[in-house]
Amino acid sequence: MLSYKTPPAGFKWFACLVSCGRRNLLLLVLSCIAIAAPFPAGGYTLQGPHVLELMVQTLSGAQTLRVVQQVIVEDSSIADHPLEVKETLFYSFPEKFRSDGWFENTHRIHVAVSNEMVTIVDGRRTSDAATPFDRYKDLLLHRSRKLLYKKLLSHGVDVEKTSLGRFGERIVYVLGAQYPDESVSQLMVDKESFLPMRWLNVLSADPEERLEFIYGDWQKKGDVWYPMQIESYYNRRLIRRTRLLDIEVNAKLSAEIFDMAHLRSAYPLADQVIPPSPPSSSDEVQRTIEEFQKKFSD
Repeated sequence: MLSYKTPPAGFKWFACLVSCGRRNLLLLVLSCIAIAAPFPAGGYTLQGPHVLELMVQTLSGAQTLRVVQQVIVEDSSIADHPLEVKETLFYSFPEKFRSDGWFENTHRIHVAVSNEMVTIVDGRRTSDAATPFDRYKDLLLHRSRKLLYKKLLSHGVDVEKTSLGRFGERIVYVLGAQYPDESVSQLMVDKESFLPMRWLNVLSADPEERLEFIYGDWQKKGDVWYPMQIESYYNRRLIRRTRLLDIEVNAKLSAEIFDMAHLRSAYPLADQVIPPSPPSSSDEVQRTIEEFQKKFSD
């Protein structure tokens, strides 16, 4: 019986060098470099619309959701300590959304149905537009490739441009940019799970004026995926974090909570209402929230 002894690693490289000519040696070196690369520079990459279709399929699995979350506002220009807000979200897919947020004695309602929006603070309608920070919900709400495509396009993401990149330890599809370019708006989708990881919104010609959302710690409840944590950054500075507290799949939601006509008639615009006198501590909280909204409004 023949015994086999593994030759030292140095001997194998020496034998390879002797047996290979210069041309073969060059090919060998290039092959080693290619193997060491994090992912191939070329090769087949799924097209953006296809990635969106797979993302929508992954996120689908319910007609409605009721989500309870904690929102921590980190912006030091608003307060010298983080502010904690409790929020309940209602999703009726693919186009109806409502959030009810409470901070001390102040109640904020934000409703979005298709392209219509209403925001109400303590019984007074403050705006029929959303702040940019409300955009985080768009990727979770629009579970239709067509709707999602239009929404991303309206925020400057060229869905037809796709590349491969990295986000942390994950390989991702980058929709809207040639990785690692961050001068344009883009969406990163995990290559294996097709869950959204990062949405970068470049707000002006200056690429440093940016708003980005990081969707992390995805968990599955029944047939539905939802991120346990969402971080919102403005100009690379963490502004707010949301943490999932509870989720109910296929919750029974009343159609009235999304009734835009009723909300507009029941809650007139703030400038049409005489503010109560004298001012209370609730008014101070409301002004703080309104200042925050104005600062980051479109």
